[in-house]
Amino acid sequence: MNTQAKTGSLPVSGQVTFLYYKDLAEPAQFYGELLGFEKTFDKGWVKFFQLTETSCVGLVDEAHGFHKATEDNNVMVSIETPSLEDWYERATARGATFKTHPDFAGAGENMVTGFMLRDPGGYTVEFFRFNRRD
Repeated sequence: MNTQAKTGSLPVSGQVTFLYYKDLAEPAQFYGELLGFEKTFDKGWVKFFQLTETSCVGLVDEAHGFHKATEDNNVMVSIETPSLEDWYERATARGATFKTHPDFAGAGENMVTGFMLRDPGGYTVEFFRFNRRD
């Protein structure tokens, strides 16, 4: 399987969204244990958790990274999934902090159905499913 997407004639092999924290212990537990993503890279101050074959969330200790952790985290990690109900059950059972809850009953009325979690650094993690793409 070719894991490189074509953008014009230039290949792209993957994508990493980097999030910055003062301490990585709680975020690593959130992405690894609570959500269950596989940790595929760990250098202590930077850790990757694989979302898809070619995309990851990278957790970075602000003491070593390019940016600093801030209280105003205007970044959202959005994860499209056909198994929205299963993700919601997992997050609920494992004690996630919700920002929003899904409206499964009204799903047909909206373009997407989803819910949002708050990670330990204040970042928003959205799980969603397209109901229609118009």
